[in-house]
Amino acid sequence: MRGWLLLAALAAALLLPDLALRQQRPTPQPDNTALPGLAEARRQAVGATQPASYHRDRQAGVVRVQGTSKPLTEAYVQRAVSGRSAAQSAYMSVWNWQGIPSATISARGLDSQHHFANSYLVGFKPFKTRQLWVPLYTLAVRKEYQYDAQQYGGLADVWQTSRQSFYQKRGDCEDHALLLADWLIELGVDARVAVGTYKGSGHAWVVAIVDDQEYLLEATSKRRISTWKALPLAQLVDGYNVEFQFNRHFFWARKNNTPTRRYRGNQWIKKSQFIHS
Repeated sequence: MRGWLLLAALAAALLLPDLALRQQRPTPQPDNTALPGLAEARRQAVGATQPASYHRDRQAGVVRVQGTSKPLTEAYVQRAVSGRSAAQSAYMSVWNWQGIPSATISARGLDSQHHFANSYLVGFKPFKTRQLWVPLYTLAVRKEYQYDAQQYGGLADVWQTSRQSFYQKRGDCEDHALLLADWLIELGVDARVAVGTYKGSGHAWVVAIVDDQEYLLEATSKRRISTWKALPLAQLVDGYNVEFQFNRHFFWARKNNTPTRRYRGNQWIKKSQFIHS
């Protein structure tokens, strides 16, 4: 990359005498009217400051597992992980309940407590927009990628709620995905956080269903797209192996070990429903 920058600089230097002979003209300004929401997205992405209610997201609730009579409670989850060390508890946990495998997942939050995955989608919309590409653009401008272990003293996996993810400057894949999915849900999109692997490593991303098409959104991408048309169809993207997906209310697990690029249909079982308490 450094090489082509040097060549570009040399080419610019050779052109300077010719440019000096040309009539001075004002530098053309970008036409933001062609991209509604771009200027506002830039302003909001850079200028938003942390509110007093930053840590007050309500996450408590129960999970009703399909085919069982007794709900899985957060109190049970907390008791189950209380005997673990801080390092051990800082991993995503997959829960089996009353004979039902992979009923839901939980993860450690910034408050050092485990919460159900659905509860990290707190119904947050940083600012109003009509453009579906704005949330992903805002993430690219505002949030830096950083591994949890670097940010949280060696802890492997700590989740930020969607609200916290917007105001925290740094975060990893699930933090990006939670904010992106929650914001799209607020815009009326069927959006879900997908959990699995990317090229063999643990990862989280977003699938958005728009006009009956499934789009895969890489929330950690720092490419500043300004059109929904730039986003790929999920069935065309290589490397992603989804195992679970969830939105604010429901949790799905893949039916078997067969990889799939589809996020709806008989490859999936709706395992549980999250209900705020």
